[in-house]
Amino acid sequence: MSLVERESTPARVAASQANGKKSKGPTTAEGKARVSLNALKTGAYAKTDKARREVMLRRGENPEDFEQLHHEFTAEWQPEYVTEAMLVKTIAEKSFDKAHLRAAWMESQLNSLRVAEVQAERRQLLARRWLPGLPGVESGQQPPLWLAKDSPSKFHAIFEILDDLRKWYDNREVPGTFGQEMHALYGEHHSRAGERIRTLFIEMFANDKDVAAKAEAELPKWIARERSDVERELELYRQEWEITANAGPNLAEEEVAKKEAALERQIREQTRLLLQLKNTRSQWDRSSERPETGNREQGTGKSRK
Repeated sequence: MSLVERESTPARVAASQANGKKSKGPTTAEGKARVSLNALKTGAYAKTDKARREVMLRRGENPEDFEQLHHEFTAEWQPEYVTEAMLVKTIAEKSFDKAHLRAAWMESQLNSLRVAEVQAERRQLLARRWLPGLPGVESGQQPPLWLAKDSPSKFHAIFEILDDLRKWYDNREVPGTFGQEMHALYGEHHSRAGERIRTLFIEMFANDKDVAAKAEAELPKWIARERSDVERELELYRQEWEITANAGPNLAEEEVAKKEAALERQIREQTRLLLQLKNTRSQWDRSSERPETGNREQGTGKSRK
């Protein structure tokens, strides 16, 4: 062939490009397997991965945790075909769901313990504030503020009354609203500090100067003690509210065990299918090699004859 015939021409270039477009990709089994896995990175599979990440983020999970687990399963199983890769991914998903379910249950148990601890401290605080011999509030009876159901408005109202008590002490006065506010705060069920505050206000204006002086010295201490107890009660109320607000669903151990068992069955089934598929492909690979080896041996035998 001459140099002129080998020289590239527009027609030759066009023909080469046309032939290139007819390429069908890899021809070896390894090459075909590698290319087939690319299908998991596009189309519906890519949309599924994106949706999974979004769901995990909305549930407060870290998508990278799942991706790391999926990577570890892939490294362990070394899938060569799309079907194998899909089975490996399903195993990773179910394993992740199982681990997350157990973690959610443990978190639920931890939150329950935290709430129980806060409630126990609140009961101890109430017992310390309770006036000895004081009867409980009867059913259907309107409780006073300090025994009412906790709420931001309750604590706001209590602090306003305590501010008034301190102001009245500073001004050495007992206005007409004193009885109304004391009744709103304590009703007929005074706290230990509340009973002392009521008594000391009366004694501060007694004719006996010694009694008045003693009451004047003690009164601010009891007002401060009552405020400190209410502040601690408010802090505990906020702690319990935050734990409850940030906690997930309260999971029962029996329900968690049932869901875990279902996930475990699915993992075992996907693993069985994956092992069966790999074994079948391995048998195919071995059987495809045997005829060629046999023919070679037969040919060698004939030549020896």
